[in-house]
Amino acid sequence: MNGSTRDGATVNGSTRDGGTANGTTRDGGTANGTTRDGGTVSGRLRLHDLTRRRRSTTPATASSGDADQPVSEERCELCGEPVPEGHRHLLDLTTRELCCACRACQVLFDHAAAGGAQYRLVPRRRERQDGFTWSGLGAPVRTVFLVRDSGAGRSVMYYPSPAGAVAGPAWDDPLMALLEPDVEALLLDRDHGAWIVPLDDCYRLVGLVRSHWRGLTGGPDVRERIARFFTDLSDDRSPA
Repeated sequence: MNGSTRDGATVNGSTRDGGTANGTTRDGGTANGTTRDGGTVSGRLRLHDLTRRRRSTTPATASSGDADQPVSEERCELCGEPVPEGHRHLLDLTTRELCCACRACQVLFDHAAAGGAQYRLVPRRRERQDGFTWSGLGAPVRTVFLVRDSGAGRSVMYYPSPAGAVAGPAWDDPLMALLEPDVEALLLDRDHGAWIVPLDDCYRLVGLVRSHWRGLTGGPDVRERIARFFTDLSDDRSPA
C-alpha cells in the first residue's frame, strides 16, 4: 500500500523527509506490512495510537507551577478548538483515522447523516456479552476484534500485535448484527470474554500492545497493561 497518511508521510514508501517507512502510522510509529486480507495494518484501519496522542503545538501555561515550562494541549482536528481529557472521536471513513472532536463538532456529527460519506461519531457504548466461550473459535491469538466495514461491504477481523493491527477474514457471529457499522467493534478475549465497544477502545488496545510488547512473548508488562485495560473497560461499561 503506497499511500499517504494525513501528515504527509507515505506508507511503504518514502517519508516526507526523504527516509523510508515500512507501514508508518499517523503518529510516527511503524506497522510493518500493509496487505488488507492478512497483512499487518489493513488499508482500511489506519492506526491512531491513542496511548501517545498527537498534540497541538500551541503552548499553554503549565499547571505544575513551572511558569516557564510550556505544555501542549489537544485540539479538535476539525475546528481547532481545545478539547478536554476524555473527549470523543470522529472516524474518517476515507482513511480509517480517528479525529479528536470538540463538544460542538460532536453535536454536529451526532447523527449518521450529518457526517455524509466521510465522518462518523464514535459512540460510547461498552457492554459485556454473556455466554461467550473462546473454545471453538480456532483463533491463533488471545484477543481479536471484529468490525462491520461498510466500505468493504463485509466484516473484518483484526488482532493486536507488536507490529500493529493484523487483519484477517472474519467469521459470522450473531453479535455482529448488534454493532453500529464502522464505529463499534466486537472485542473478544480468551480470558476477559466478549464485549461491544467503541472503535477507539480497540485502537487504544492496539497502540498499547505495540508500544509495550517486548521479546517473543510480550513480557509481563504488556500482559499487566492488557489486564488493566479490561479492568478499566468493566469500570466504564454502559449501564444495563
